[in-house]
Amino acid sequence: MHRALLILALAAPLACDEPADPAPFMGDDAFVRDPALDVELVSAHGDAISHATGDNCMRCHQENGPGPGRFTAAGTLHDEAGAPYPDGLVELRSAPDGMGDLVAAIEVDGLGNFYTTEALPLPATALFPTVYSEGGARKNFMPFPTSSGACNVCHAGGFGVRLPEG
Repeated sequence: MHRALLILALAAPLACDEPADPAPFMGDDAFVRDPALDVELVSAHGDAISHATGDNCMRCHQENGPGPGRFTAAGTLHDEAGAPYPDGLVELRSAPDGMGDLVAAIEVDGLGNFYTTEALPLPATALFPTVYSEGGARKNFMPFPTSSGACNVCHAGGFGVRLPEG
């Protein structure tokens, strides 16, 4: 009995303290982004400055995140075995399978990542992604449109953006 009273007496002051407001977290509208981070970034063949291959790039590279650039499209290209595939190409078009009007062509960097801060009509206009191997001999495409450029949100783990064997 005395032990229970002692525990209550010690815990009582903690229960009366007002909890501190937590700091805004990444992605929260209250997150304060340094304006110096708002730079143009576009991946290019051979570059090796990207990181976090396979992760959701736009988790950090967005208006309420700490990453440089506000990506409008980003992701990782993989080979058939699931390894990052460098120096490919991603096209966003108005129709599937590389058809229709070309809206954007994004080079895949030397680490297999692709990203751009260029203005895109997403999410207002859905687009059809097509990926190509280096030199364009192999390709893969989404048969349905997407209204999001955050490719690694859906294409994660075993569902990565992949090129067929060739």
